[in-house]
Amino acid sequence: MTLIPRHQFENAVSEYSGDRYVKTFTTWNQLTTLLYAQASGKNSLRDIQTSLETQGSKIYHLGLTAVKRSTLSDANRDRDYQIMEKLFYHLLTRCQQIAPKHQFRFKNPAYAFDSSTIDLCLALFPWAKFRQTKGAIKLHCQLDLRGQIPSFAVITDGKCADIRA
Repeated sequence: MTLIPRHQFENAVSEYSGDRYVKTFTTWNQLTTLLYAQASGKNSLRDIQTSLETQGSKIYHLGLTAVKRSTLSDANRDRDYQIMEKLFYHLLTRCQQIAPKHQFRFKNPAYAFDSSTIDLCLALFPWAKFRQTKGAIKLHCQLDLRGQIPSFAVITDGKCADIRA
């Protein structure tokens, strides 16, 4: 959490009124909860809630307490996504500045473009129809070769060609 620029995050929260009408579960608490869930591999709101309840004595130093599923769900639904997007782009800029550079020098920036097809269960994700009995999405990613950091990523349906993405 120390790597996240709290001042700039709070500026984004103020800009998009992320904590307006909020009593206890602030946008910072939401970010901390979501990062905890990502790092610990939680798959659902119920997993996150149960984990926070059982780990309460260990995560108090993060400023986290147990959170109800409905509270987290409401926060994810109601808060402006642009707060997290602004934080992401700030962190990306910081990473690009400190990323190790290659010995190869080009006059223009060099990029690599790749895509990966991610298979999905069609019964669980009917919107991801790929073939008659198979579901899939495709992740297209552009990699900046100067620092090995993705500079562009988009998720499309499994049939989308790279040239269209």
